Amino acid sequence: MGFKEELQKLSVQVNERMVHISNEETTKQSLIIPFIQVLGYDVFDPLEIKPEYVADFGKKRGEKVDYAIFKDGSPIIFVEAKSVNEKLSNHDAQLCRYFNAVTEVRIAIITNGTEYKFFTDLTADNVMDETPFLIVDLLNLRESDFETLLRFKKESFDKEFLVRYAEELVYTSTLDNSLKELFKNPDDEFIRYLIRDVSSSRITSSVIERFRPIVKKAISNAVIDIVSKGLYQQETESNAIVGKEDELEAIKAAGEPTANINSTKRAVVTSEDELNSFEYIKNVLSKADKDITNLNYKDTTAYFSIYVVNTTKWFLRLNIDGSIKNVITKLPLTEIETIVSEFKTELAPKSFGESRVIINAVDDIKKLDQLIISCYEKLMN
Repeated sequence: MGFKEELQKLSVQVNERMVHISNEETTKQSLIIPFIQVLGYDVFDPLEIKPEYVADFGKKRGEKVDYAIFKDGSPIIFVEAKSVNEKLSNHDAQLCRYFNAVTEVRIAIITNGTEYKFFTDLTADNVMDETPFLIVDLLNLRESDFETLLRFKKESFDKEFLVRYAEELVYTSTLDNSLKELFKNPDDEFIRYLIRDVSSSRITSSVIERFRPIVKKAISNAVIDIVSKGLYQQETESNAIVGKEDELEAIKAAGEPTANINSTKRAVVTSEDELNSFEYIKNVLSKADKDITNLNYKDTTAYFSIYVVNTTKWFLRLNIDGSIKNVITKLPLTEIETIVSEFKTELAPKSFGESRVIINAVDDIKKLDQLIISCYEKLMN
């Protein structure tokens, strides 16, 4: 069962269970613990989940947070639990004290088992923000929630990345609201800015009022036009030019002729060898007790990339359709030389990775088990 399906199943369970819950302790056991489990943490391992974690702050001693989630021996998330019948807005100050007490923790959650509020410290370092950067309602999951919560899973948790992501969410939300208000009720300065090259007369208050309904209509038409044509059309076209350079380098790396690259468009065709290789790599990691829940692939004209959660978190890139077959990694060349001494190794092409292993046939991938595991561990550590 995938992460999305697990969350959807939990959503149904929460809806069924909540009517039978009347206190905080039952809320923890029936609603909150299952949520932490879905995120991939072992709730029965005291090295990962520490209930009633002591977080002393200033003169207040013996302050305890309901759950501290640990990874690699350090706390990464605080979870403050309340009864499913309580509103969360009354308890943020308490969580703030916990958060401020342990400076290495950058993510804090307050929840009543149905609603989850996520906090960090964007305004001032080690001081929890007054407002959450993310609110998730398990009873009304949005499509965006699945991708967002995926970033909090144990195997993909990256504290610094999440803080940057939180900042992006906050600013995007703020700008989104500002733009909506501006487009709905454009102020005088905005109208003045828009009509400065349109109106030949002096822009007075009466001129602004005359143009106000015209500006509103123009904004409405522009938004409709953007939606209908696709906001990213121009970006896609410009990226195609940049991508051509990468494609040329990839073809060179694969040992293919490049004379006709400008006249022939290469289509992305995922081969059976690539799919079989992906399944083999999954099997190797599974046997090594690695979490493959979010393992996926993306095929391009440049390479067949294998990643975790999102395409930026890749750990192997395969070039096995060309005459020169190779496996690209993020490991330093000196490191892979010791892991796969029987194969030729070299620096990877610029912008593709750190190093690559030259293989003679697709089946040679079956001789790279240790390399596969090492690349995965490098990504996850």
